[in-house]
Amino acid sequence: MAIALLTLALVGTVCLAGTLALGYRVAHDVALVKAHFLAALATTTILVMAHSFIMFFLIATGVELKEMEKAQGWGDSFRRRTVAFKSRVFPPMTFALLLVMANFILGAAAHTRAIPGWLHGLLGWTTLAVCVAALWREYLVLGENNRLIEEAGVRRRG
Repeated sequence: MAIALLTLALVGTVCLAGTLALGYRVAHDVALVKAHFLAALATTTILVMAHSFIMFFLIATGVELKEMEKAQGWGDSFRRRTVAFKSRVFPPMTFALLLVMANFILGAAAHTRAIPGWLHGLLGWTTLAVCVAALWREYLVLGENNRLIEEAGVRRRG
């Protein structure tokens, strides 16, 4: 499951880079506005799904590990570790989600000239940087989460 979620986040991040590049071509060819909008819509959908699904996956596995730990009488080591790595990944994921949505919304403002186009472009680059950082953090934390699940499985069998 973690690989599928990471793949979705990677696809979304690559699409964001492509959408950003397409946005620069809009200045030279106004006919590309529709393509840029559709690419941005698809990218926003993919990234919101990816980051949200990863959050819910981490929450669900944390709850399951906590319940298993309580039922088996293992103390609270698993709960503490899941809380620790969730606290490292949730802030950048949340920031990425907010930036992705804000960038999509402000794209319309840039199109209608309510805000300058350079501001939308700057926000796009910032969003890309935060999404790459969030993706890296998700990669690390989902790996830790998988190792924790495996440890719980071994402990339960043994």
